[in-house]
Amino acid sequence: MTTSTPKTVVVTDMDETLISSKSTGFVIKFLIHYKAYLRLAVALPCALFLIPLSKVSRTLAVRIMYWLAFRGIRVNKAHQIAEDLLPPSYAADLQDPAATAVLSADAAVVITASPTFMARPWLQQYLGVPNSNVYGAELVEANGRFTGMTADLPIGPKKVEILKSSCASLPGVTSIGYGDHPTDVPFLEACDSGILVEKFEACPPGITYIAPSPLKKAIPRSK
Repeated sequence: MTTSTPKTVVVTDMDETLISSKSTGFVIKFLIHYKAYLRLAVALPCALFLIPLSKVSRTLAVRIMYWLAFRGIRVNKAHQIAEDLLPPSYAADLQDPAATAVLSADAAVVITASPTFMARPWLQQYLGVPNSNVYGAELVEANGRFTGMTADLPIGPKKVEILKSSCASLPGVTSIGYGDHPTDVPFLEACDSGILVEKFEACPPGITYIAPSPLKKAIPRSK
């Protein structure tokens, strides 16, 4: 990606789009690295409840998951794990078409419901996406620990708001959106072209379906 004024900007969701896995798997990996085994033992059974809940309210399911996973976690240790230990796992899970699109674009914007502190390090280290172009879930902090509360989650219409305030909406820029979920459709429709990597019964007008596949080439870590 170049540092000059972008002509083509890829705007992509992260979980199950840029990478193949759900965010839950990386939250579990984080808790293992943090050695929060008791918390993990409580959170895993709750995940069985959150899966059906997410079909009713994805936002509520994500908020509950983050409350269970991160409440009381030390912020400095969390950032260290996210910067040093998680990035290789994320990079190994990259998938096309979104990954190659990000690598080929003049600039990329990543909008994800995953915690920002987990998303930014690996996206910077492996794909060169600047922190200012990564919009994720912001976890509330107090006294050096996460409270378990989250600010606005980048889901559904909120993604459209972020898109309109990003470099993808600069004059003369062509924006290409990538997503996987029905809640991604509004921001895909707001892009010049939209691509889904999850097949729906009826693909919305103006949006193309492309089957995902693992990224074939290894991406070196820049840090």
